[in-house]
Amino acid sequence: MKLKGTELAMLGVALAAVFYAAGYFTGRSASGDVLVTVENKSYTASAAENAGEGLVDLNSADRWQLMSLPGIGETLADRIIEYRSAHGAFTCPEELMSVSGIGEALFDKIAGSVTVGNITEE
Repeated sequence: MKLKGTELAMLGVALAAVFYAAGYFTGRSASGDVLVTVENKSYTASAAENAGEGLVDLNSADRWQLMSLPGIGETLADRIIEYRSAHGAFTCPEELMSVSGIGEALFDKIAGSVTVGNITEE
């Protein structure tokens, strides 16, 4: 059976949906790095590139650094940044649970990977 171009494309989309639903496309590599493609350029945000002692500073981390945390995708990373912009610097890691979509269970997963540093205005 020979498939036409559109049929092949639809089959590819269907397979991608099945794999996505099964968790194969998470935006993370096997090492935990976050893989991002913007305008045909690929970037990798590695957990090893995060602040100081391997901790992500909630007050200075950019979107990609936040996405290096387990369970934090694009949407939650954006919400963390929006929360920080609206309320100022985080005073303690537990304040992260004030961000919509971050509950106690998710916080428990990332608590050992985050810190709050001082932010000075430039």
